[in-house]
Amino acid sequence: MEELRVRYEDLYHTGIVVEDMTGAQEELSDALGVTWGPQGTSDQAVFLEDGPGSVTFEFAYTAEGPHHLELVTAIPGTLWTVTAPGHAHHTGYWCDDVSGVSAALSAKGIPLVAKVGTDQADAPSMVVYHRARSGLYIELVARAARAMLFGDDQ
Repeated sequence: MEELRVRYEDLYHTGIVVEDMTGAQEELSDALGVTWGPQGTSDQAVFLEDGPGSVTFEFAYTAEGPHHLELVTAIPGTLWTVTAPGHAHHTGYWCDDVSGVSAALSAKGIPLVAKVGTDQADAPSMVVYHRARSGLYIELVARAARAMLFGDDQ
């Protein structure tokens, strides 16, 4: 049986948390020549290290891919805070078995720190975050969400 793990070939975005979404989009468009595709605001139940809650995500992905940049507006008091200059906040991976790969990461000492879409500790989630010792967050996203975010062109 194949070991459940994060697969590098499933890396589809690098996440950057910003204070000013519009300013960051303008700066990166000018500097990198990127345009912006899927973006929006989403109210989500979450389960964080300190318990259940809810957050409002404001996000934007570059239209260019298959590897995208994702901007997320900072959410004070959560893991979604601006990192030190030169540091990505998270890397996002498509995943066929979020619960299984999440358990495998936890077993390797890379703790689960957030579930998005549920405020229950024991409920399955389509999106989870783990924190590596380096400080980088690893986001696992159910592959089923791919068409919802990017259509069938990914």
